[in-house]
Amino acid sequence: MAFLRMLRIVLWSFFGVRRSASHQADMAAVKLPFLPLVAIGLAGGFGALLFGLAQLASTVAH
Repeated sequence: MAFLRMLRIVLWSFFGVRRSASHQADMAAVKLPFLPLVAIGLAGGFGALLFGLAQLASTVAH
């Protein structure tokens, strides 16, 4: 459950919209040393997805 909470925190931070009360409640309930790892993993996954879509688009275009 803590991993899902960290995913939610990171995804909301990527989106950029967050209520202060929700942010404070989440920060109190999560282990902070793992949060950057989750953020880096999600950012890397998003980058890999975009790279894969670009590769697919260039393959289909030829």
